[in-house]
Amino acid sequence: MPDLGGDPIDPLLALDPGARGIARFFQTGGARRAADALRHARRVVLTTGFVVDTGVAETDGPPGAAVLGRALRALGAEVRYVTDAVTAPVLAAALAALGEPDKVVLYPDGPGAAREILARERPTHLVAIERPGRARDGVYRNMRGDDVSEWNAPIDELFVLARRPSYRYRATTIGVGDGGNEIGMGTVRARLVKRGGLAARIASVVRVDHLVVAGVSNWGAYGIVAHLGRAGGRSLLHTPDDERRVVSACVAAGACDGVTRRREPTVDGLPLEAHAALVTLLGLAAQARA
Repeated sequence: MPDLGGDPIDPLLALDPGARGIARFFQTGGARRAADALRHARRVVLTTGFVVDTGVAETDGPPGAAVLGRALRALGAEVRYVTDAVTAPVLAAALAALGEPDKVVLYPDGPGAAREILARERPTHLVAIERPGRARDGVYRNMRGDDVSEWNAPIDELFVLARRPSYRYRATTIGVGDGGNEIGMGTVRARLVKRGGLAARIASVVRVDHLVVAGVSNWGAYGIVAHLGRAGGRSLLHTPDDERRVVSACVAAGACDGVTRRREPTVDGLPLEAHAALVTLLGLAAQARA
């Protein structure tokens, strides 16, 4: 278990029910730092969606993006979502379940897609939640090591461009992940490579300014929201009933569990009640005295 200091939210994010070994690359204080960076964000572009098979996105990611986007809108930010055609209906369903407007933009085809998005949206902040990040050889891989490049648009190029110091539309970048193969995990790639084997082969090279690691990526997004509410003295986190409704809506829109590959209201092999319970605990942690 990593040294978690006095943060009441970190111990919940560090739970590792999938036994992925996240203690080796957990970022103590990561969710708090991401929340601090987002507190006064003006224009935020959120991306999510990990397509694990032909035409099927997973349930981890879209719920987290919808909950975080709702919180940022409540704080006054303009929020847009960018994803591919497979994930778009799943993300739209998650947003609808929370009563949020459908601001989902499809990532364009072609080599200039990232520049087009950044020039049009001009985000002050970019956030990725459970979105594939390229490995050293340029391939996108799932947790089994399979090449899923065919099914996932190269949305990580937004983050590569936006971090270039001389780029006109530079933005603060935030990544949320749980396995090492997501946008942002380039920040801890050395630790992943040190583990060798599959972890080294799937490790993303795409870095971000602020990395959040959690046992489930949705939880990482919820942790950011919990910190935003804690800092502002207001409730921004969704409810356990919201969690049940959002995940179920994603499945109805075609999503599957990324671990079991079954189309049922579970996330990363964990039952829906486990996620609802985590939301309850995060809500309590957000109210804890500093």
